[in-house]
Amino acid sequence: MKKATLALLTPVSLIAATVAALSLPSAYAASSVTNSSAADALKQSTVSAQFRYRLENVDEDKAIKNATASTLRSRLTLNTGSWLHSKALLEIDNVSSIGGERYNSTVNGHGQYSVVADPTGTDINQAALIISPYQDAQFTLGRQRINLNNQRFIGSVGWRQNEQTFDGVRYSQKMAGNWQLDLATLHNANRVFGPKGSAADLHGRFNLATLNWQLLPAQQLSAFVYDLDFDTLQARDSSTQGVDYSGNLATLPKFKWQLALASQQDAHQAPVDFDHHYHRIDLSYNFGTFTGKVWQERLAGDGTTAFQTPFATLHAFEGFADLFLTTPNQGVRDNALEISLPVKSSKVAVSWHQYDSDAGSNKLGSELNASLSWDPTPQLNLLLKLAQYNADSYATDTSKVWLMASFNL
Repeated sequence: MKKATLALLTPVSLIAATVAALSLPSAYAASSVTNSSAADALKQSTVSAQFRYRLENVDEDKAIKNATASTLRSRLTLNTGSWLHSKALLEIDNVSSIGGERYNSTVNGHGQYSVVADPTGTDINQAALIISPYQDAQFTLGRQRINLNNQRFIGSVGWRQNEQTFDGVRYSQKMAGNWQLDLATLHNANRVFGPKGSAADLHGRFNLATLNWQLLPAQQLSAFVYDLDFDTLQARDSSTQGVDYSGNLATLPKFKWQLALASQQDAHQAPVDFDHHYHRIDLSYNFGTFTGKVWQERLAGDGTTAFQTPFATLHAFEGFADLFLTTPNQGVRDNALEISLPVKSSKVAVSWHQYDSDAGSNKLGSELNASLSWDPTPQLNLLLKLAQYNADSYATDTSKVWLMASFNL
């Protein structure tokens, strides 16, 4: 298979780009970040905690037992103050089961139940050194959360109790003319299936480049290149390039859009050749009492391979039931509409999805989603979510219900 030749994204090129950025004229690079003593850095350090309890029920039309997962995620986060233009970040997560594990976490051996991918355990979610040699430049070295654009391609999968984070180096630089460059070279993804088990990590060489342009106060244009070279998952070796344009008009602020186009080709050791396309057309309008939204998302497929997004925050796309975490080889087109209604400190949203194949135009299924979010206090959020997937030619009928409470200290 063909090799990706993205010189921009190699570690050597990343260093070169960094040196170039740091060599910018002082008028552009701005003033250096104000430094402090080690004692000041300790005084400026902050510690925060978050507790998130979730009850999840899964009912699938399969010859396995319904799953009920009762889990608590406890998170402790330490951020130091700045010393020698550097800060440290440490975040530790613990996921515990309350009342037994009547679900298949993917690592607990309970294959008689439906899957709820929330394994128990304690791990280091983030551990990074953040260096800011100039006000508008930043290195992040180590384990870190990365959310790019709307997380359709690169995200932290924050919905799952064990978040997805990445090990590597990231560099961001704000530039003149409302431009921002974001580069990363990574060697491991700490997946939601961890912290233990064979699927807890995905090793490889993952090079990411995003260039954002704030062309108007309410409009952003992004161009991106993501090169993924896996050690053990060669079927996902790929190079993806695309653009994303989102925003609204000053004369019509209630109307918003997101338009995205991308192409994906095989790269590195991919076992077969492929060349697939992606698009998303997302339009919404605020009518005052409610917001209406319609969209179409297409991940192309040819019956043998399809456009894949292995590092996306997938729960946010193609329905809450998570039936399309891996794009079927025939591809998928998601035609959807949503109505959301804010009521004081709460929000109600209902959406409908119709899924069709990209190749062959087969009906895959349809899905109804509903959610109710309530913030009784600034520290507490309560959430109820429902998903009902009705299968046509893909997967099986699936119902899911979630009750969740998040509390921040």
